Amino acid sequence: MTHTLHIQLLGGFRLQRGDELQNAVDRRRQQSLLAYLLLHRAAPQSRQRLAFFFWPESTDKQAQTNLRQILFTLRQRLPNAERYLAIDEQTVQWRGDAPYTLDVADFDA
Repeated sequence: MTHTLHIQLLGGFRLQRGDELQNAVDRRRQQSLLAYLLLHRAAPQSRQRLAFFFWPESTDKQAQTNLRQILFTLRQRLPNAERYLAIDEQTVQWRGDAPYTLDVADFDA
């Protein structure tokens, strides 16, 4: 049985699946990356662009390494991560067909 992932960005980051609060995504960069992907969910995001955006002071190689590490961690910590994140060698995207609600989308509607 797949529960809907309820995501709150307004007023603070919060993930909840069913009645259970999801505390595993607890680092600011992880939360920021997820928030960015959610806010730009309509299109795949270039890994190179994400790396530069989140680590502008780092070398390209180091920024790419940092992004790989965060994506690896998210795959481990986000319940059923493959259901929510589409990750390939070039891009990362929040899956539009995933069972989720987003407070920002509700607010926009």
